[in-house]
Amino acid sequence: MNLFTENEYRVQSQHLAFRLKHLFQNDRNSFNAIVDFLPQPVYVNDRVTLEYEVFADVFFSYGQEMELLYEIGIEYLPSISNPHLYKNAINKAKILNFRNDFDEVSDYLQCVSMNGKMVTYFTNKILLNETLSLNTTFFPHQQSGLEKVLKQIIPWGEKSLLQWQRFQTLTKREKEIIKLIAKGKSNQEISEILIISKHSVHTHRKNIYRKLDVSKITEIVKISLALELL
Repeated sequence: MNLFTENEYRVQSQHLAFRLKHLFQNDRNSFNAIVDFLPQPVYVNDRVTLEYEVFADVFFSYGQEMELLYEIGIEYLPSISNPHLYKNAINKAKILNFRNDFDEVSDYLQCVSMNGKMVTYFTNKILLNETLSLNTTFFPHQQSGLEKVLKQIIPWGEKSLLQWQRFQTLTKREKEIIKLIAKGKSNQEISEILIISKHSVHTHRKNIYRKLDVSKITEIVKISLALELL
């Protein structure tokens, strides 16, 4: 699949954040080994304080400001950021934390001084656990090199990307239910696990099938396996 538009690269970048979340949760050693070799800078920070736990080495190639950001900490970020976009980023993080949806990717624009020049880029944030979030950054000028890396890290192709985009249209409750459906749980069992009515489960199930454009449980299982939900 050849990607040409900025928006398509942004979607792939969001998909990368989703995949890296699974890698961080299931194989931390592999995550640590790969993060410094990605051309797309990645960092992990505290959901509340925003302080950094992982800060990819590639950030340091973007200028002294990034070195100071790592040394001083998050309190240095407002002094090198566009005020409006910085405020928007903080609000986006708060909303994501409030939703507490571990499968949602929040996408927002940032503008930060790098080597004395204001540089605009996109950040994709996804929750890792109750205390940490993972962030990938996408600089539009990285498009050519990013495609090669994405091909190696995530399942490539139009079908894979379409499945992930459809999955992202599900609500938090629907994402919970699709995982239970894929595990073979009946409507009654799902009702008891989530403490909701059987009628509500039936309604959610219909919406899931419609949004994912599937008609069989086997198709739900295939999508769940492809997205590493099981």
